[in-house]
Amino acid sequence: MQFNFDYKTENFLKIVLKNALNQKIRVFFAGGVVRDNLLGIKTKDIDLIILGNAIEFCSRIPELEIKSIHKDFYTVKVLYQGLEFDVASTRTEKYPFSGCLPVVDSVGVGLFDDVKRRDFTINSLYCELKLVNDRITYSLIDLVDGVSDLNNKILRVLHSNSYIDDPTRILRGVGFKYRLNVDFSCADNFLINDYLNHVDRLNMSISRVESVFKKIFISSSYIDVFCEVIEKKYYRILFDDELKVDINKINSVISDLSLNDIQISEFLFMVLQNTCIQKLNDLSIIEKMKIFSKYKKEYLAYYLYKTFDNDVLDYLKISKINFFITGDNLIELGYKKGKLFSEIFNKLLIEKFNNPSKYNNINDEREFILKTFPLD
Repeated sequence: MQFNFDYKTENFLKIVLKNALNQKIRVFFAGGVVRDNLLGIKTKDIDLIILGNAIEFCSRIPELEIKSIHKDFYTVKVLYQGLEFDVASTRTEKYPFSGCLPVVDSVGVGLFDDVKRRDFTINSLYCELKLVNDRITYSLIDLVDGVSDLNNKILRVLHSNSYIDDPTRILRGVGFKYRLNVDFSCADNFLINDYLNHVDRLNMSISRVESVFKKIFISSSYIDVFCEVIEKKYYRILFDDELKVDINKINSVISDLSLNDIQISEFLFMVLQNTCIQKLNDLSIIEKMKIFSKYKKEYLAYYLYKTFDNDVLDYLKISKINFFITGDNLIELGYKKGKLFSEIFNKLLIEKFNNPSKYNNINDEREFILKTFPLD
């Protein structure tokens, strides 16, 4: 294998490898960085795995700054000349309950044990790094036929309890499907369906599952990912209700409200939650504006999707309207400060919304106000 890194990253790796040589410790890439390299995809995050205790190892390297330590999983985040790297320990894990966070059993284990904790074969590839004559060499290690599955575009877990242990692997698999053009094996589809028919949420880390749902929706293929979650009923990992969604309406809402990636993700997750929501009836647009202004855009998107209340769209247009005239100008005209000011600005707001090309300067606004609210 061959990797091309920038100067700082290569220096970081050489520092790590020199210290690893002195401490007689082996250093590897694992998972996504190896997979993406084989696919010709440039990886932003360069994570290392140490055959040993990564926290102790990195603490003994003076050139590295320890940014944070995750003691439960024996991982450490380090800084080197402004760059950030994650360094993990080889380890074995167990899941006491379905869907809970894993618990580390042992640290510093060999690769044959470390690989068992991983999700898919294509993410279970290792690459050993060595420093030879001040040059880094890279050697691929494939213990689970991951290269074959990668070439055949197959997503395959390493054991039959994998989805029971960690159902977020189903969701991450959907994300990989549309990002890497791969798909679940026939055996995996059977295991997934079996899990969905026997979901156990009693000790599940709900927040972790929610986070993964939202993460896979942050994608250029978000509609494809969402449709698959609906069609294959992957939402049943968290929710029992049978969901029927209006994809055309979802697309329309996203477009009309110009949602960004994060807002789309939050909105789609709300659709999965399928929370009941009541339409705001018998309220003026001004009254609704006061209510709408308290909520984030993704919540307004969900409200619009569920209620078809197009006043949301009017509110977003109205909220962008600016005034030329100010409160000080009203005082100069002879109006007394108080509730009247709110009435004046609310009337002017609706007038400018209904006649957007009519009020182009302060004189136009002043004329409307004097006509609508004549002074004694």
